[in-house]
Amino acid sequence: MKQQTKRKQILILTAAVAVILAAGIAVYERTGGRGSGETRSQEGDQESVGVNSAYGQDDPDIPVKTEYTEEEKEVLESQTGVNVQDDGTVAIDLGQISAEEASMPVSREAACELVETSVGEKTEVTSISLRKHDGKNYWAAYALKGGEAYQVWIDAETGSEFLKQKES
Repeated sequence: MKQQTKRKQILILTAAVAVILAAGIAVYERTGGRGSGETRSQEGDQESVGVNSAYGQDDPDIPVKTEYTEEEKEVLESQTGVNVQDDGTVAIDLGQISAEEASMPVSREAACELVETSVGEKTEVTSISLRKHDGKNYWAAYALKGGEAYQVWIDAETGSEFLKQKES
């Protein structure tokens, strides 16, 4: 029972990181890589973007997170194309992420459709990202329907539903 609770906590933490990553990518794509006060460094094909700046948060009272526990760092770096730098910034290689997503038999769009079918009509997929769990690739999606939130994981190889739960 304790191990199952720990597993659920890790899944929830992983899903939260995926949501943050997806939101960051969406903001980045919408602004064309430009944000209010955005900090950026580039090494090869990898970019580091100041997360608070990407959201336009230039308020000095909102601290930028630059220190991570080993568990947080491990969860972040378990994602394709994500690396926590020595200075605490998070580098995201969008090219590596896009290449991995494109290599999946079940596309992002197909996974969204499967989530919408699973949850029901008038479902809005608010975020979806590719995640690894027990050596398999899954599309981890958050969806809203009628004021309720759902987490749905779709097997990126077969399209079968791995997890579906209503958030409380």
